[in-house]
Amino acid sequence: MTTVADVAALCDRLWPPDWAESWDNVGLLAGAPGGPADRCMWALDADPAAVDEAADAGCGLLLTHHPVPFRPLRRVIADDPAGAVVLLAARRGVALYAAHTNLDVAPEGTGHCLGQALGLRSAGLLQTTSRDPLYKLVTFVPANHADAVRDALAAAGAGQLGRYSHCSFGTAGTGTFRALPGANPFVGEVGVLHREPEVRLEMLVPEPVRAAAVAALLRAHPYEEVAYDVIRLGNDGPARGYGVVGDLRRAVPLSAYAAAVARRLEAPATRYAGPPGRDVRRVAACGGAGAGCVPAALAAGADVLVTADVRYHEARDAEAAGLALVDPGHQATEWPVVPGAAAALRRSAEAAGVALEVLVARRRGDVWNAPRRG
Repeated sequence: MTTVADVAALCDRLWPPDWAESWDNVGLLAGAPGGPADRCMWALDADPAAVDEAADAGCGLLLTHHPVPFRPLRRVIADDPAGAVVLLAARRGVALYAAHTNLDVAPEGTGHCLGQALGLRSAGLLQTTSRDPLYKLVTFVPANHADAVRDALAAAGAGQLGRYSHCSFGTAGTGTFRALPGANPFVGEVGVLHREPEVRLEMLVPEPVRAAAVAALLRAHPYEEVAYDVIRLGNDGPARGYGVVGDLRRAVPLSAYAAAVARRLEAPATRYAGPPGRDVRRVAACGGAGAGCVPAALAAGADVLVTADVRYHEARDAEAAGLALVDPGHQATEWPVVPGAAAALRRSAEAAGVALEVLVARRRGDVWNAPRRG
């Protein structure tokens, strides 16, 4: 049985909680870690409708972008919106997990998924916030146990390069040791110098999974005493940050592009700021409330920034600086990460050998709607 804790561990490796902003609330937020979660559901918001949809589909875990509870609860009562969700989830046997700003800054997180939904070409990171230190884990393992150790390290998050898992390098050699009195050697005899065909196994390990990778190595390695090195590398892991910037296939007028964004994101209440006839080709995009990315968008040479929750004076300042804005709404700019995160979790579970069915909520949960004409 796959448990809630098993799925939470996969998510924590994909979107480490340490990547989240200090004010955020992410990770497993409610529910029994040992509860069943062979099936889970991804949604944007943990509201009563999402909890019911997950429970009706037989899911033991609801994963969402927006956390509930977001702030610490002094009491849990049905009259409070967050308390009502927690109580409903408990009644229906659904645990709650959130990946919020840690998913926003992930290399294939919110910005990446929004850029794909907008059809941006050659999209790159808009605003870099940090990079994780990168390590090389080196160990020496009997040749006939190398595959098992490699698999254990990969399941812990080592050897991940983009969409490739189990990345490693092995060099054949000979290990020597003499077991001293009191030892219980896996091979060889006490007091006799032993030579064993071994593989020097090397795998990359990012900082968030370093401790888990070492623990997995010690569990999987057959030797009583395990020789290994953890080496800090000069190159760091992939850059993390907010938003993406890329290009359209051809320049189009701002008004036409705003209409295209509304269609692509299914956001009829889309608004824009800037001259309607202005040509736009280079596009910056940031899911959620991304007006703070205006300086980065200008520095990247963007003609327009697609984001949400833009206030009046922020729009005025951007327009004065020569940057157009398209605001399809908070939900519309973040919904693309829901199927994206679900797909990433499926790949991670498959690579780790975890039996898991990941569903995507049918209900998007729109808040804003455009009035009908006529």
